[in-house]
Amino acid sequence: MKPSPLNHDSLRLVSYCPLCETRYANGNARLLAEEGETRLIHVTCKKCGGATLSLILENPSGASSVGMVTDLTHDDVMRLHRSRRVSTDDVIDVHKALGTALTDLFSVPLRKRRTHAKVSVKARRSVRP
Repeated sequence: MKPSPLNHDSLRLVSYCPLCETRYANGNARLLAEEGETRLIHVTCKKCGGATLSLILENPSGASSVGMVTDLTHDDVMRLHRSRRVSTDDVIDVHKALGTALTDLFSVPLRKRRTHAKVSVKARRSVRP
C-alpha cells in the first residue's frame, strides 16, 4: 500500500528542527510508513543537515508525537526497515568471530582512589580544642 501524502496536521507537530530551531519547509518531510492513524516521518533540516524520525498518532481528539534526532538518511531508514531483525544467534556469532571477550574490548581501567587528606582523621580530631 502506497503511503498517503502528509497532511498539515502531521507536519505541524514536526515543524521545527530540534538542533537549530529552524522552521522546516514542507518539502523536507518524507512519509516512511503509515498504518491507520499512525505515521512515521523522516525530516532533514536544510540549514544544519540534522535529521529527525518522528512517530505521529492522529485521532479525533488530537495528535501526539515522539521524535528522535538521528544521523540516518531516509534511504538508511528504509534499508534497515526492510532488513531482517538481529537475533541472539547473530550476536553470539559476532562475539565468536571477534575471538575476544567483549569485556576485554570495552574494559576501562580502574583508577586508583585518591585521598586528599594529608592528615589522618584521628590526627585531625586530636588537634581540635
